[in-house]
Amino acid sequence: MKKLFLLFAFINLFAHPLNITKMSIENNNTLFMRFAIFNVYKAFHKEEFNNTKVTNYILNHIKIDNCKIYPKKLVIRNEVVVDSWYLLKCNKITSIKFNLFFDFDKTQQGILKFDNKVLVFSPVKEKYILKKQENQFLLFLREGIIHILEGIDHIFFLTMLIVSVLLKHLKLKISLIEIVKVATAFTLSHSITLSLSMLNIITPPEKIIEVLIAITILFVALNNFYQWIKKEWQMAFVFGFIHGFGFANALRQMNVSLDNFIQVVFGFNSGVEIGQIFIIFALTPILFVLKSDKIMKIISGFTIILSLMWIIDRAFGLHFMPF
Repeated sequence: MKKLFLLFAFINLFAHPLNITKMSIENNNTLFMRFAIFNVYKAFHKEEFNNTKVTNYILNHIKIDNCKIYPKKLVIRNEVVVDSWYLLKCNKITSIKFNLFFDFDKTQQGILKFDNKVLVFSPVKEKYILKKQENQFLLFLREGIIHILEGIDHIFFLTMLIVSVLLKHLKLKISLIEIVKVATAFTLSHSITLSLSMLNIITPPEKIIEVLIAITILFVALNNFYQWIKKEWQMAFVFGFIHGFGFANALRQMNVSLDNFIQVVFGFNSGVEIGQIFIIFALTPILFVLKSDKIMKIISGFTIILSLMWIIDRAFGLHFMPF
């Protein structure tokens, strides 16, 4: 009964939908945010929370490039609305990413008033690129690097391919050369489907693509046990077509203008390739030192479990996976 009363009070007194976070940036140095306390209850489930926990949760779900965000004040009004203020120390804001509450509620939105613009964030558009005058190639080169380094599923996909090569017990230098070939084959194929998708020639549903990406990880991990396919570059090339649609979905979330299509796609793909090479040269020596059939199989077995959880989570929209 109390929750019904609070809901009624919220709608009537504040005229604020439960699934919308309202935000504004004033003078480039103050961020204001207002949202429903009901969303905090959902985010923390039955776990107790305080202002510090809520603030940390918020800061983990908003990123403003070239800005440091410092919490100033958080107020819960009438057990219904959360108002919070943050101090921004910025050079020049080039992009903003917001996904507060998106992980458990796909109807959530964020509306930000900033610099005479109104930006609407949603689960299909989490990021806005604001600095249009910047060189598009360099801008999306950086975005490609960030995307692959933040993409846990893509990293596990690469890791399984690395493990597959190391199971052949080649020398480190030869292993690195083979793995770079695998990564290049992956980039070539995902470039094709990314371009086709961004040109709206082929645009499969995002949910299906996310499930298929998890299935590719499962297949490569299982292949480390059964060796159905012995040439890793073939798997990377074929499955790269699926991952390319996933990269296209990420680009759409950045408010991408395709006026400079070649710069955008080539820059993003180049960034992905650079990120992949970084991952390869970081992981391969470590895995090489640990190399033994038993350890490689343990890593692959863990990935099989993880990929199955991704498949179930993405197929049924359960959102229990944190990444």
